Amino acid sequence: MKPGALLARLWRDYVSRYAGDIVVLAPVLAVVALAAVSYAAILKFTIDSIQAGDLQAIALAPLAVIAATSTRALAIYGQALISQALALKVLRDLQSAMFAKLTNADFERITREEGGRYVSRFTNDITVIGEGLVRGGQVAIRDTLTLAGAVASMFYFDWPLTLLVLAVFAIAGKPLQAIAKRARRTTATAQVQIGTLTAQLTESFGAARVVKTYGLEQREIERADAAFEERRRLAMKLARNRARSEPLLEVLGGAALAAVLYIAGLRIAAGAMTLGDLVAIIGAIGIATPAARAVSGFNTVLNEALASLGRIFSLLDEPATIVDRPNVRPLRVERGRVEFDNVTFAYAGAPALERVSFTVEAGETVALVGPSGAGKTTIFNLLPRLYDVTGGAVRVDGQDVRDVTLASLRGSISLVAQEAALFNDTIAANIALGRAGATRAEIEQAARAAAAHEFIAALPDGYDTLAGERGNKLSGGERQRVALARAFLRDAPILLLDEATSALDAASEARVQDALKRLSKGRTVLVIAHRLATVRDADRILALENGRIVEAGKHDELVARGGLYARLSRLQFADAAG
Repeated sequence: MKPGALLARLWRDYVSRYAGDIVVLAPVLAVVALAAVSYAAILKFTIDSIQAGDLQAIALAPLAVIAATSTRALAIYGQALISQALALKVLRDLQSAMFAKLTNADFERITREEGGRYVSRFTNDITVIGEGLVRGGQVAIRDTLTLAGAVASMFYFDWPLTLLVLAVFAIAGKPLQAIAKRARRTTATAQVQIGTLTAQLTESFGAARVVKTYGLEQREIERADAAFEERRRLAMKLARNRARSEPLLEVLGGAALAAVLYIAGLRIAAGAMTLGDLVAIIGAIGIATPAARAVSGFNTVLNEALASLGRIFSLLDEPATIVDRPNVRPLRVERGRVEFDNVTFAYAGAPALERVSFTVEAGETVALVGPSGAGKTTIFNLLPRLYDVTGGAVRVDGQDVRDVTLASLRGSISLVAQEAALFNDTIAANIALGRAGATRAEIEQAARAAAAHEFIAALPDGYDTLAGERGNKLSGGERQRVALARAFLRDAPILLLDEATSALDAASEARVQDALKRLSKGRTVLVIAHRLATVRDADRILALENGRIVEAGKHDELVARGGLYARLSRLQFADAAG
């Protein structure tokens, strides 16, 4: 997207909604600019009064200076507050839009990048855009008006001299443009690298247990040092870009002042201008120079902000593919019968399932077993439409999952994954995520069903105990039971259990298995089993290999056949015996 289009969209979608703030900010910035420009007029008035010996006028000069500086100081204070408030509102809206986009994005899109890269957009990109917004408002109104006012006053005092000054500064136009373009390219690269660095740090701290156990501290330090060095290198490129404009303007300012002193000296000697005019023009140049530097410096900041803005808008513009089709209806669940009909699926062209067909009746528990990569998780992902099938169809009570609303489909499914997903909230709140508006009694009932009530009640704050970040204040088995309680509370007709009891001790597992048997009556249950001992009592076991169902039957039947399931069973039970 071109710079003009990016700015137009930012204005249309995010800034213009706060027109009231802009209406208040604009005159405040104008006052700051006009007060600054008035200094040149005060200087001319004072010098001319001194030369004329007008004591009354001389006495008024200090009052004029105090009035101008006081007015400007108050306006600068108001400008700082109002501009920051406006920028923070816009940044908040951008962050909200990004989060909503990612939360509602396709599952494939969310898992495509590391979490650190997303965090970088919410922090680093937003910071760069924030700087551009604050400085943009100041430059667009305050500094531009200051520059225009200073130049206008210079024309009023002596127009030939002013033309000379402008000609000198015009030389800087093309070099400043080139600096800004380089800054935009470098910023885009730098922001991508920040995302990589954030992802790497998140990964390293998240794997602290493995790092410590395997003695990988030095390896991680070296990886981090390399990333920090790359960050320093790119930041230095940005610093050099920003630094180039200042010396250029400093040299040109000196050249302009030298020219002014020489030409003005000749004109004063010839009687073409007064000493007051010269002092006023020098004062105007002193006022215009910082404004000109701000405008030229903002060109670099603007291009850095545009690079970040482009990354954010590209994310917001990515279309979702897993969406409700036109005229779809809510899922009508009568029995909860699940059917996979000749289903084929591929991840980015790599086959994951090939012509898979099976049916799970209500009240039936079907276990999926097989080696890693066999397609078990893919089946779980296709049922709630985290992905769409490449071929064939997935149906619930005869209805293609693509022909019903996503909300109604997913509302009929409970999932307990291998790794319990808990939030840094109370245990009661984590369980209540299963069903909005659940009462405390219903939450406790679900916890009892998941064999979780006893340990929760024994905690210092009971159900009001904070689970910690990702549930880190609970043990693995406790986290799993809380997640299982959430699924019980949801009371959905279809249960997906991804080795839900793997983190439980033997006593808790037995209680949860009993609860699952009670909960499974009249419901459809699919279980991914890595520990085959947990699926002995399943109504049916589907053994998958290379994306295909190669065997189906009960535990004893499959063991007797001597196929894939029997081989897996012998390996596991032999390991357990050893």
